[in-house]
This record gives sequence, structure tokens and C-alpha cells, in this order.
Amino acid sequence: MIYAGVLVGMYTLHLMLKMHWITTGIVTVYMLLRVREHRRLYRQSNEQKLRFGEVTDYLDTVLYAFLKEGKVETALEDTQAALVDGPMREAVVDALDHMHMTFDESNVMTDALHFIEKQYPCHRVKAVHDFFMHVENYGGDATKPVELLLADKNQWQKCIQLEQKQRRKMFADIVMSIAASLIICCIILYLPVMNIDISSNIISQVLTIVVLILDDMILSRAQKYLAVDWLVIDNEDEKQQRQRLKRYMEYDRHKEIRLSFLLALLAMLVTVVCLIRNRQALAAIGMVLALIMANQHRIGRMLSVKNLKKSIQRAFPGWLMDIILLLQSENVQVALTKSQESVPTVLAHEVEHLVDRIEMEPESAEPYHRFLWDFQIPEVHSAMSMLYSISMGSSNRADQQISELIGRNLAMLDAAERERLSNLSSGMYLLFLAPVMTASLKLVTDMAIFMLTFLMNGNLAVMSCVHARRKKNESDCKSISGCVSDTFYGSCGT
Repeated sequence: MIYAGVLVGMYTLHLMLKMHWITTGIVTVYMLLRVREHRRLYRQSNEQKLRFGEVTDYLDTVLYAFLKEGKVETALEDTQAALVDGPMREAVVDALDHMHMTFDESNVMTDALHFIEKQYPCHRVKAVHDFFMHVENYGGDATKPVELLLADKNQWQKCIQLEQKQRRKMFADIVMSIAASLIICCIILYLPVMNIDISSNIISQVLTIVVLILDDMILSRAQKYLAVDWLVIDNEDEKQQRQRLKRYMEYDRHKEIRLSFLLALLAMLVTVVCLIRNRQALAAIGMVLALIMANQHRIGRMLSVKNLKKSIQRAFPGWLMDIILLLQSENVQVALTKSQESVPTVLAHEVEHLVDRIEMEPESAEPYHRFLWDFQIPEVHSAMSMLYSISMGSSNRADQQISELIGRNLAMLDAAERERLSNLSSGMYLLFLAPVMTASLKLVTDMAIFMLTFLMNGNLAVMSCVHARRKKNESDCKSISGCVSDTFYGSCGT
């Protein structure tokens, strides 16, 4: 059925774009070969949406079950019974089988939960499992942490669903953009001027092939934005975090200043040579380049700090979430120490220093205020101030402060995720414009071919008319001049 639709579509394009049968055959073969890739991306898109739905259902079910039962194994059994048949239910069954059949390992439960985490590599699944193990090992009231995890899950689910909706809308806009661009390409082929038909021109036919292939590539690229893994889309690359942190930590100001001086000197020498040779334009470019090179150490440092700051703003709310969960059963200092086990790479160095400073000055506010001070992030400083207040306040006041901290952190998480998802989908806006650019290329080329054909036909007509006049063959002259527009050439007798 799909292949029949491709054939019908190609025949429609054949008529619209006045394609030669050879051109139509080439494009048709290409499109038929591409059907398999488009179907694969479509299936992948549906599978990823299904996996995301499975994870959200699992988190809802297992959290409520754990709140009711208080035991991981019992919660998983209730979850197994509640879930519909599918990959997630099979993963839960595998985890339970491992618990029931393994007796000689100390981390049986942790290893069992890894079965689910491996198949569904979502950091929220891991966070829930880590919380389960903490409660299983140390006890404590799980009501507030479960409510917090559910609120975080609901916010994350809403954010991802909104992003899915926006991407589907953008995909539809891209399809409409491709259709509109092809209609624009048709216009010049049907201009009623001197019965000129440029569709037989080989350049026009080749460009038609190029445009259709490019449009297919644009459509395929747009499909990839719908086929992403929604479980890990908001995860930042650990390798990238390490590189940004290393670049920031290893910055040598004096070395960079020396490099800036040498580069600026080289650019100035080039500028002087250009001035001597009277190359004013090149000299102006050299001056601008020299100015940039003289400040490259400042520009590089500014970009490094900016990129690292973005990574911190995305990583901090997740780390703070771990702290808040630990605060349900631990004090602030112990929670900070335990959080080092799962702290993001970009925060690891600062958290280590924070813990060391607190051990040296346990009642001082200075370690909290100095945390990430170089980056001047108001949300971070506000959260750390609240952590200090919690560490020094009474239990009643602490509960209120934790609740306020939870609200602020959920807002930070939502803002960070929305910004990251927006950045990841920004390429779709470029894809929306791409078909217009390809169509413009063909349109401009077709216009040039049309004008050349028009002028060549006009010149031939004029030359024939002159030849006829020389022979005083008025009848031939009139028959020829009748083929030429009176607007441009007038009558043969004028």
C-alpha cells in the first residue's frame, strides 16, 4: 500500500513539475528505496513513545505500591499484577525472579532492580530505586519522599508530553513547507509567455532531482526528532561535562595572555604588509582580526564559563533532589556526604570541597555561601542558604523550609528541562526553512533559463525578420514577426 502511494505521488509530481520520464524514473527508484528508512523511523517513534508511557506507568504504580507496602519486593509484586503485558512487565518479572532464586549474594535486591534500569535507562527510575534501597536499609517515613518523587515524575511527564506535541506540530509544518516549496517550483513552468517551455532543459531536470532528494532528506531528518529516546533526552553527556570542567580548571591566564599577544602580533604584521601593498580591504580585516586575537583569552574564558554555567544549571536541580530525599531521614551534613555517590560530574569537585569545608566549620555559613560562588547563579545561592538554615533550625521550621525548598527545586527542574528540550529541538526550525531554500535555488535557476530562452527566441525572430526585409519578402517578414510580441518588436514595417 505504501509503495502504491509512492507511485501515485511520483506520477503527480511528474505532471506538476513537467518531469521527463527518465527523471521520474530516477526519483521513483530513489523514493522506493527510501520507504524502508521512513518506515523504520516511524516504528521507532512509536516504540519510544510506548517506552516512555511504560516508564511513567511503572513509576506511578511502584511508588504507590511502595507507599502502601513499605517493602520493595511486595511493591514489585503488586506492580507486576497491575501492569499490562509488555516489555516493562517482563522486566519486573525478571527482577522478581532474581530476588526469589538468588540466595548467596549480599546485593540481591540492588542487582534485581538493575534488570529494570538496564532495559529502561532513565535516571528517574534509578532515583526511585535508590530511594527504595535507602528506606529498605535505614527505614524512615516514606510518605513525603514518595509525594516528592510523584510530583517530580508528573512534572517530567507533562514536560515531555508537551515537547512531543510541539515536535509533531513542527513536523507537520515541515511537511507543509515541503509541499508549498514544490508548488512554488511549478509556477515558472506554466508561465504563458511566447509558449516557452523550459521543462525540457537538462539543467532544470537535474535540479528537480536534486530538490526532491533534498526534500526527502529534510523529511527524514525531521522524523529523527520524533524518534528520539525520551527516557534519556534530558540527560547531559558525562564526557562533555568532564571536558567543560577540565577546560575551566586547567585555565592558565598568563599562558593564554602570551598566546593572545603572539596571535595579535602576527595579525598586525599581516595588516602592515597589506597597508604597504595598498590592500585596504585586507588591512581592515587584519585590524579586526588583530583586535580579536588580542582578546582571545578573555573570549575563550567567557565562553568556557558560560558553557559550564549552563551545565551546572541543568545538573544542580537533580543533585538537589537527591539531597531533599536524603533529608527525610538524615541531617544536612550527612545528606551532602551521601549525595557524593551520585553527584553529577560537573558538580563533583565543588561538592567535595563543600563537604570538606563543612567538616572543618560545621556551624559556619561560609561553606554554603562559597559553593559555586564564581558562577553567580542566584537559584543556587538561594538553595544553599536554605540548606544552611535547615541545618541550623528547629524541626518545625525545618519542615517548612524543606517544603519551600522542594517547591523551588521543582521549578528549577522544570525550567532546566524545558530549556534543554527547547535547545535540542531548535534544529526543527531550520528544517522548516530548508525546503524554501532548495525551492528558491531551483526557482532562480529556472528563471535564468527562462530569460535566456526568451532572449534567444527573440533574437532569432529579429534576425529572421531582418533577413526577410533584405529579400523584400514582406509575407515572410509578417509571418515571422507575428511570432514575436508587438510590445518588444513592433511590426515589421516600423
